[in-house]
Amino acid sequence: MGVRFRRSVKISKGVKVNFGKSGASVSFGTRGLHHTIHTSGRRTTSAGIPGTGLSYVSTSKGKKSRASGRQHRYDSITVDTQEAINLQQQKDAEYAQNCEMVDDYNELIDQIRSIHDECSDPIDWAAIKDKPEPFSLMSQGPFEREARNALDNEKPSIFGKFIPTVNKKRNQRLSDAVLEAQEKDLQMYNDWVNLKKLAIQVLSGDIDSYFYVMSEMHPFDEILDFGSDFDIGTDLPDILEVEFHAKTSKVVPNHVLFLTQNGKLSSKLMTKTMHYDIAQDYICSCVLRVARETFALLPVNKVLIHAVDTVSDDSGVSNDNTVLSVLIQRDQLEGIDFDTIDPSDTIESFDCNMNFKKTQGLKPVQRIEI
Repeated sequence: MGVRFRRSVKISKGVKVNFGKSGASVSFGTRGLHHTIHTSGRRTTSAGIPGTGLSYVSTSKGKKSRASGRQHRYDSITVDTQEAINLQQQKDAEYAQNCEMVDDYNELIDQIRSIHDECSDPIDWAAIKDKPEPFSLMSQGPFEREARNALDNEKPSIFGKFIPTVNKKRNQRLSDAVLEAQEKDLQMYNDWVNLKKLAIQVLSGDIDSYFYVMSEMHPFDEILDFGSDFDIGTDLPDILEVEFHAKTSKVVPNHVLFLTQNGKLSSKLMTKTMHYDIAQDYICSCVLRVARETFALLPVNKVLIHAVDTVSDDSGVSNDNTVLSVLIQRDQLEGIDFDTIDPSDTIESFDCNMNFKKTQGLKPVQRIEI
């Protein structure tokens, strides 16, 4: 009985090189359509309908003649193999790029609907007010003390003993370092004084200090990145009123990006119901983020938020109108797991005016009055 052996090496997706006793061959193709080219010149094509059992096989035999003919066939196989590999590599690169674009699109949609997930660290104004002074102005500060120790403990180097100017320059640098350290200590002390003063003002309900904190901390910058505008105001120390323009037409895409069955990138117009649903989540997510940031930075107990967007009224005319007005209290946000909530559903648990219809989106509403 003769011994048969065969070995296959996968070159890339759908391309294999087969080694047999009678020679080598290259196979490439997909399910249902397969091509094989042998070193003898034989070419085999098989075609079938997957799942039906129907198939067709076609074979063309090469001629075994002069050596130049064999070399020609080898060259033909090499060219065909390289072309198949290049084509497959191009397809793989295109597929990877398409996948990345779809992933980026889906990530954008997730970001639009989850702006409320993140929040600034809360400021403990009481702890800042009670923080002791960093050092007494009647004594040396920590930076100056360290710099003077370095100057006092300086010992002349070997070169300094023989070359006085070397030692003199080094001492001068250390003396200059003492002066710089004094300035750093003074700056640190002044920062403590100013921050303590600000904490006292904030805790006393000084409204101007509220505005200063918000302008310095920029708590709504991430929402601003999406194109929204903000106005902040209040006449009462226990509540902050915020108005923002959502600009959903610029934020929410009007198309859907996806991959076809063969890995091609495709886009289609987003349905109105889907667009309205994402827009509602975006606005409600922004409102929750505004509330979280406000309570993290200021000692107010309530925040009144009005969301404005360009929508059509009952007559079909598009104008900037208030589409959501909500009053949120600090204790209402405690215990909420912001990583798992649906922002639109959560907003409805507060005192709010919102009129949302699946086929029409958010409609104009009356603002809640303080």
